[in-house]
Amino acid sequence: MFAATVARLRAENAALRLAAAEHQRVAAEHQRLLAAERRLTEQLRHIILPGPAMPFMLPGLQVAVRYVPASRGAPVGGDWYDATALPNGSVILTVGDVAGHGLTAAATMVELRHALAALTVTITTDPAELLGYLNRVLYGRRGEQPRTATAVIARFERTTRVLTWAQAGHPAPLLVRGGAVSELNRPTGALLGASVATEYKTASLTMACRDTLLLFTDGLIEPPGGGPDDRLDDVADSLLASIGDDCSLPDLLRRLPPANPADDLCALVAVF
Repeated sequence: MFAATVARLRAENAALRLAAAEHQRVAAEHQRLLAAERRLTEQLRHIILPGPAMPFMLPGLQVAVRYVPASRGAPVGGDWYDATALPNGSVILTVGDVAGHGLTAAATMVELRHALAALTVTITTDPAELLGYLNRVLYGRRGEQPRTATAVIARFERTTRVLTWAQAGHPAPLLVRGGAVSELNRPTGALLGASVATEYKTASLTMACRDTLLLFTDGLIEPPGGGPDDRLDDVADSLLASIGDDCSLPDLLRRLPPANPADDLCALVAVF
């Protein structure tokens, strides 16, 4: 009787050890697959949204860009930017944010970015009109899961130094001028894909020499867990301190407050 009990316990212990080893093997394989997926999606992001390592010049301004993927959740999202000189000498600056994360958001981001590039060379360079076309691109997806996005588009004319901009449910750019930081007054514009009847308006201002403009997605100002965008003052303080120290544009971007770990961050800074 005693020998049978010992034998049964030994068998149960052996089975438990085998189960534990199998659990560890499955967990290790799961981590390996997650790491491989993250590497693949990171490579995909670099292909579809290459981030310039150094600042670059456009007509009348210098630009630097920083993209930080979310450290939690899906390793690829829908934040994007564009900074392009057009054949007529004007410059288009854009930052956008597709709702959600993962490959669907990334695919939508690619679609919007490519649509914007095509529109600016074939139809219009007016920021409000561009947003209207992008809104129709998203809203017209009948039978598909609804997709929405926010965006800000600005056009700079080097000859007049006039910046004309429009937004679609997006945080207003920050302007650093004369030792002060201010939000640009937001013209009317709801997020992309919400309603086909949405109208977008533009606002304009003349850029002075050495003005600095920051376009960004809400991962920079939204606290973890959501809620009010209460980190805007921290961003403004960081901008002022960086410009006061006369640091480079990449250093300015690196000195911005840490991004919300649950969200992507895309920031574009331009010095005129």
